[in-house]
Amino acid sequence: MKRFISPLLLSFLFFACSTDKPNNIQLKKGWSLQSSVKINAAAETISSPGLDVSGWYQIDIPKTVLAALADAGVYPNPYFGLNLKSIPGFKEGRWLSMSKESPFYPTWWYRKSFVVSDEFKGKKMVLHLDGINYKANVWLNGQKIADSSDVIGMFRRFEFDVDKYIKFGEENVLAVEISAPGKIPDIKYHTKQIEATTGWDDHNPQPPDLNMGIWRDVYISISDEVVLKNPYVVTDLDLPKLDKAFLTISIDAVNKTDKPVSGKITGTIENIKISKSFNLEAGKTKTIKFTPDEFKQLIVQNPRLWWTHPVGKQNLYTLNLDAQINGKISDSKQVRFGIREVSTYINDEGWRGYKVNGKNILIRGGAWMTSDMMLNLSNKRYDALIRYAREANLNALRSEGFSIRETDEFYNLCDEYGILVIQQLFGRNLPDEKLAVSIIKDMILRVRNHPSLIHFLGHDETFPTESLDKAYRDLIAKYTPERTYQPHSGAFEIENRYKTGGTRTGTFELWTYATPSHYYTHKEDGAWGFAQSGGIGGIFAPYESVKKMMPKKDLWPVNNETFSFHTVLQGLEYFDLVQKSLNERYGKPTGIKELLMKGQTLNYESARGMYEAYGRNKYEALGITTWKYDAAWPAALTWQYVDWYLNVGGAYYGAKKACEPLHVQYSYDDQSVYVVNSFYKDFNDLKVTAKVFNFDLDEVYSKENVVSVASDWKTEAFKIDFPNNLSKTYFVSLKLFDNSGKEVSNNFYWLSTVPDIQGSKEGKKTENGWWVLKANPKSYADFKSLNDLPKVKVDVNYNVEKNGNESIVKVKLKNTGSHLAFQVHMALTKGDGGDEISPTFWEDNYVSLFPGESRNISARYYNDDLKNSNMYLKIEGWNIEN
Repeated sequence: MKRFISPLLLSFLFFACSTDKPNNIQLKKGWSLQSSVKINAAAETISSPGLDVSGWYQIDIPKTVLAALADAGVYPNPYFGLNLKSIPGFKEGRWLSMSKESPFYPTWWYRKSFVVSDEFKGKKMVLHLDGINYKANVWLNGQKIADSSDVIGMFRRFEFDVDKYIKFGEENVLAVEISAPGKIPDIKYHTKQIEATTGWDDHNPQPPDLNMGIWRDVYISISDEVVLKNPYVVTDLDLPKLDKAFLTISIDAVNKTDKPVSGKITGTIENIKISKSFNLEAGKTKTIKFTPDEFKQLIVQNPRLWWTHPVGKQNLYTLNLDAQINGKISDSKQVRFGIREVSTYINDEGWRGYKVNGKNILIRGGAWMTSDMMLNLSNKRYDALIRYAREANLNALRSEGFSIRETDEFYNLCDEYGILVIQQLFGRNLPDEKLAVSIIKDMILRVRNHPSLIHFLGHDETFPTESLDKAYRDLIAKYTPERTYQPHSGAFEIENRYKTGGTRTGTFELWTYATPSHYYTHKEDGAWGFAQSGGIGGIFAPYESVKKMMPKKDLWPVNNETFSFHTVLQGLEYFDLVQKSLNERYGKPTGIKELLMKGQTLNYESARGMYEAYGRNKYEALGITTWKYDAAWPAALTWQYVDWYLNVGGAYYGAKKACEPLHVQYSYDDQSVYVVNSFYKDFNDLKVTAKVFNFDLDEVYSKENVVSVASDWKTEAFKIDFPNNLSKTYFVSLKLFDNSGKEVSNNFYWLSTVPDIQGSKEGKKTENGWWVLKANPKSYADFKSLNDLPKVKVDVNYNVEKNGNESIVKVKLKNTGSHLAFQVHMALTKGDGGDEISPTFWEDNYVSLFPGESRNISARYYNDDLKNSNMYLKIEGWNIEN
């Protein structure tokens, strides 16, 4: 192999939210992939026309090596059963160092042939690699244009001037030799992150290839003498009136020639037009800035603001910028932005709070993880996950530091659906700090135009080094000074919140199981301040998902290797308290369906209780991004509100119920009934009703009151004075009516005269070296009598309406029996007995109906997801006759 003689000037691609120009050459389809072990050719030959690739794997990109091999059937479905363990190179637990015997330790070649039209002769052509993992040698037409000593780091984008290498009107060959992460000494590391690559902590198994490969787009951009980079729009509002916005625009102009050039930058935002001349020396870059002081048209009167959902609309604007030389467009950029002003603050108790457009906002969201273990990052998956958050009125996602630096698709959807993003920078300190800083610079320049991005966290549960912390602060101050930063995701000991930046993390207990009363009855780890983590512990996937992820023989009993593998790295033992609590509260299940049915009920009451406690306690409670929102692979029991199959269960619908923007709720600590208002407007003359029923549905108490609730606040309606003659399990039904008598919120609770009382708890180290919590509560709420509910019949009527690319299913349920219909679950399937349509966005689910009670509930699904099947509505529940 020839030595690399003529180095190419390499720079990193810094452009924000830019869309493709029509004359970009996309290199997505028609790649070939092979291990270097199986190739008997030099790099010059591999990257030249004429190579026989008939024995290579034919793929499209983005695609990691393992994902490509799984698609080709080389390995069985890695997501099913124990198949992942059978793939060479797999290791148990959390690991950083790849075995030299692994088939992924040698380099792998990605090869692509393409033709460039003669019409582009004389143009400036730049090859873009937007994401490789982990190192790469890059070859084009037999020439090495970049070396792996420079092309390193999963979260950097690279660009290379290639016009002198391109052959016009004939075959070109691009070959990228990828080296995996993990080629480090095989020793015991006292850290979770060494390299600038994705990790999975203890969430799911590590893929054997460590996600090596090309995981983002590859393309060639085409321009004339001047190239535009890094467009940026800063919006500053006239607070609190919100009647004016001051826009500041900047763009980098790069002279790609060896001669001085002159021209002008023109920009348009709807009817706003701006223009500015520039002179550029040979090979130089200049930042061109447009300020509202100089361009009065950048003072926008009565702007359409971007808000989080559900408090306002997600209005977005588009800026088009052109670089013109002698009246001819040399290059152009387009960037989408929102007019809004976001900020954070530290309150008098040392906790961090959030503001949007000058108004406080209670954060109720989740921790976001990379959405797929093998980085199959589809638009469908992104849309479903982020839309699920919006549908549940969750308003923030914390992008976790062990994950990928999220894609433009993720940020675009958060912009469109009105979800704030709190972006963590890394999980741990990287030894190569220069590399870490270059990655964060690249990320900031790429994502800073997104209105959803509000705040940066340094590292996960640790502090950056002093030098990294300073570098992070300097980068943010230089490139996005309107955003805030804190160095540490959250303190374990709350007195350290003053050091971490005003937040706390979770606890062993909250990562295993939290009762519905926990966030009311506890202060330090309850609904107080801001929690970047915590949560309700283990969340069961619905049966429809669990049955797909393992052989039938492993579904029951669950104490087996396969079921445990589909939990967390610690295994099923980690969730000992969840299982124990389910058995004691609801009765020991006798099969997998019963376990998962009861699991949905257990999760529903806990998730609802957690989010409702934050609502009642605002603004002593400032927010939570619960651990965690999504799962990267099929998990039967883990931290997840949306599972890998894009199904949701009791935890999700409990959260959705709690986060209704105008909501009536019960307090587990003092028996109060509150109306919680998340809108930025007052509501007057609301009627609140409460009814208490014994298990036999005898009404033993009722109360009502008319209240008003101020903008973004809460009002106590009354306290329930429970009678003494309650059954062990009893029910509370709450309803809220507006001043026209229309029902706007309802809430149904099952409660017990037996209280939840904590007992002893201690950490225990398992045989595989993990720490798990062993807890022995003194008392559990007792709902076992729910097992004795008589069977009831629920009548169902529905109709389906097409609405663009969606269908709307309008369902009417009626309990025609004489007993309670408890936790009625509705699902849309692909024919009778078919798989669930996922995603499906239900208004409400896991509902309970009194005898004679009717409910109208609608659902939406994407028409493409039904394919050629007939939609079928399935109704299940604790005591529903099939």
